[in-house]
Amino acid sequence: MSPVGSLRIFLPLALLAAGLSAGAAGCSGAGDGSIAVQLVYPSPTGGAAAAAASPASVRAASYPLDNTNRIRIRVLAPHFAPIEKWFLRSDGRGEIGGIPPGTRITVEVDEYDNTAIPSGSAVIAAPLLGRGWFNGITLSPGEVKTVPVAMYAKGTIVTVCGAPASGGSGTSGDNTVDGILAVEAYLGNPTAVKAGPDDSIYVSSSAFRKVKRIDRYGYLSHVAGNGTHGAIVPGTPAASAPIGAVQDIDLDPAGNLYLFNDWNQIVRIDNGVVSFVEPAIGTYDSTARFNLAVVNVDILYFVNYLDPRVYRMIDTSKSNFVTDNTPYQTVEPIDRFFYPLRAPSSIAYASPPLNDSLIFADTDNDRIMRISLLDGNIYYLVADAGGARFSDGIDPLAMAPLKPRVVDYNPITGKIFFVEGSSNRVLYIDAPGKVRLLAGTGANTFSGDGGPATLAGLSDPRAITVDSRGNAYIADYGNHAVRMVVGGALP
Repeated sequence: MSPVGSLRIFLPLALLAAGLSAGAAGCSGAGDGSIAVQLVYPSPTGGAAAAAASPASVRAASYPLDNTNRIRIRVLAPHFAPIEKWFLRSDGRGEIGGIPPGTRITVEVDEYDNTAIPSGSAVIAAPLLGRGWFNGITLSPGEVKTVPVAMYAKGTIVTVCGAPASGGSGTSGDNTVDGILAVEAYLGNPTAVKAGPDDSIYVSSSAFRKVKRIDRYGYLSHVAGNGTHGAIVPGTPAASAPIGAVQDIDLDPAGNLYLFNDWNQIVRIDNGVVSFVEPAIGTYDSTARFNLAVVNVDILYFVNYLDPRVYRMIDTSKSNFVTDNTPYQTVEPIDRFFYPLRAPSSIAYASPPLNDSLIFADTDNDRIMRISLLDGNIYYLVADAGGARFSDGIDPLAMAPLKPRVVDYNPITGKIFFVEGSSNRVLYIDAPGKVRLLAGTGANTFSGDGGPATLAGLSDPRAITVDSRGNAYIADYGNHAVRMVVGGALP
């Protein structure tokens, strides 16, 4: 029998004379390969660099490399269960055994700032310092392979979908075929992103009228849309359905996918098949902005920028949920049937700790509001008509947001993300209740990959989503790219 395969980590510190001897973290077998992981620290670039950067442009890490830091290495692939193990940076070297050979292997590395995590524990108690990954590894039986894992400090922005072009941004041409790495794909004007329960990322390419899926291993596949709009027939494969350009994406707890297209149609997809279309015949409006919030398989809410309403749909029955009847009410608690709503452009469902609420962008009133689904009333969230514009740390009730048009809620951390009009910035409300900057300088450009997200250039960000690891993803519409802020939703 051949020796057990292993994964080795070589840390950029003085190596110990004797390496750490570690047992296998998975079922090993004859012919297992080995992967040596080298941690590198890439320099920021103005272009859309691939996430796994070359070690040729290394620099000092932008976070402390203390010997007490704990490092978790995880090896993932479609053909085996995740293999992971914890190390101390002071160990200098560690091994994980039992890596079955094959393709589409990914290595993920997380580094935390102290030893508060018990050895072998899966509970993360310490703050994240840095994170890195390397996708697209192919391992032959018995092969030993070294891969450089680029480590990025928490809060770093990187492009995860959208191939680089001469201008540095993504490209509007469609080369997307199943099975290519997402960083190699062209992405035309993404309008929506949504994280799935398996940490896959769904993204809508409005220019190509298709919805794609980036899996946990970094590969792209086609989910819905054939590039045109026509009769959408329940029972047909979503990948060949003429769904048109999709403006928003959501999922229900059962994993069904919901698409809101620019023909004012909501399409539900169950296991790759169209299962629901409402209305059957849509009406196109190029100036409309459609957005939805799915609560469960029976209930969803949606808005249309051109219509001063929040609608509720129970099964196939649509009704008004928020209306602008007179006399208007503006003092909390506000009756939802008498609220002067103007141009709602985005809505999100907020589970606890916001106590079962809806958050919506009341764009032309320069407000972000909350509807309690417990008492049915409306409350101010980010709204002060006479208040100040954004400054880091401002109280949301003292801020006057300018034409907010994107909102999203992360149930893991409770953070609320939003975008003001044409600000080219993404803001959020943190746990203490203050407004902070997540990404963007305000300049309409592409810049900053590999550096702090707060110093990066964005171009018309249209949507935000967060995966289970706390990474925040931005649909960078004008740059034809999905940008990820490493650990952007974490405390």
